[in-house]
Amino acid sequence: MLMAFVVSCDEGADPVVKERPSLSTTTLNLEVGDSAILHVVNADTINYISTNNSKAVSWRIDGANIIVKAHDVGEAKINVGVSGARLTCNVVIVEPEKPKYDFAEELKDSHCRYVSPSLSIYYDTPGTMFSVEDNRIIEIRDLSTGDYLKFDLGTNTPKQGLLENAYLWINNQEVNISNVSLEKYTTEGDMWIHIIDEHGNNMILVVTEM
Repeated sequence: MLMAFVVSCDEGADPVVKERPSLSTTTLNLEVGDSAILHVVNADTINYISTNNSKAVSWRIDGANIIVKAHDVGEAKINVGVSGARLTCNVVIVEPEKPKYDFAEELKDSHCRYVSPSLSIYYDTPGTMFSVEDNRIIEIRDLSTGDYLKFDLGTNTPKQGLLENAYLWINNQEVNISNVSLEKYTTEGDMWIHIIDEHGNNMILVVTEM
């Protein structure tokens, strides 16, 4: 009787249900140039892959893995077809964060200067004139090239830190700036100014005793 009961229970057991296919993640956050792996779970083969933004992402298949590569800023949806299911992963791509500019070396150099990716003017170059008005307006003229720079600190009482109301003009054209900081200010009025434009370019403006 006992043996019959055991056999009866085994014969009535529920069959094993295979789990539904899925992706290891449904969202990827990448920087341009980065790669990430999507793993397809509970599926033997990948039937197809498509995207709505082939400019932003590309991929290659490696067994049950999909290697996703980010090429351009934007958003993309990756569709993966496997046996019995259609899977989706949303991808968000941003620009790589630029490393913070190390201003320490600039503070060691007391030469009057303006340096940027597009223009460099040094006080000790013949034909270059620096002037400061009202402890606020800095003007630089290069008589040999005709280049002209005007910088307004935005305050008559400079102090170390952010300059929230500063403005910069190069050859009478205003430069769109995202951040300006007075990195060092001495009792003699010497100034080391770090300017970052809207494109993330670093500009150095130093005015010391002339």
